Amino acid sequence: MTGAEVYAIEIDKRMEPILKERLAEYNNVHLIFEDFFNVNLSFLPNQYKCISNIPYYITAPIIKRLIFTNFNVLYLMMQKEVGERLQEKPGSSNRGFLSVVLQTVADLEKVMIVPRSAFVPNPEIDSIVLRIEKKSSIPFMSLEELSSYWEFVSSCFGQKRKTIYNNLRAIGLDKSMIEEMLSGISPSARPEQLMNDEFVSMWHKWKELKTLSNGGAL
Repeated sequence: MTGAEVYAIEIDKRMEPILKERLAEYNNVHLIFEDFFNVNLSFLPNQYKCISNIPYYITAPIIKRLIFTNFNVLYLMMQKEVGERLQEKPGSSNRGFLSVVLQTVADLEKVMIVPRSAFVPNPEIDSIVLRIEKKSSIPFMSLEELSSYWEFVSSCFGQKRKTIYNNLRAIGLDKSMIEEMLSGISPSARPEQLMNDEFVSMWHKWKELKTLSNGGAL
């Protein structure tokens, strides 16, 4: 191993004696036997790198937690269909809100496909490894803004088969506010058809209008 500090999080405490024995000679490896969601991640250095085979049934919550940290690159193995969906471009019916949020903050690249035959016993699905590199410039000044964007885009996909106009109406926005937010955007477009920059533009306008309607406070 290199001299880099390595923090390994494992929920299965049955692995503790095995890993401690095998890694005992490496002072730079720190083992944490805990549920990932219960671990305070403040110890992570800026621009850290992460490599993980994440539990497939909680892919979205894990990705959400990771992108709310100051990461550099994430190498994540996940269900093949989920990874492909995250890479979908505007116009694809498989594109979802997590595709939009993740592509807004990071560049995604397929590293490799891992067939089900690579595992024992064989699962019923194939896997994919994605390289997720944080962009050098993102449109958020704080984690609070990223959280606001996450919730806004999620709302835009609340009724995916409906138009973006109807989705914005469904979250309680009035007609005049929606028309201003959709300046230059077709109100009849579905959310999966919109570009990432268009979501950012709508979010900025939504924030501004919300501030005005609240008397200057969000």
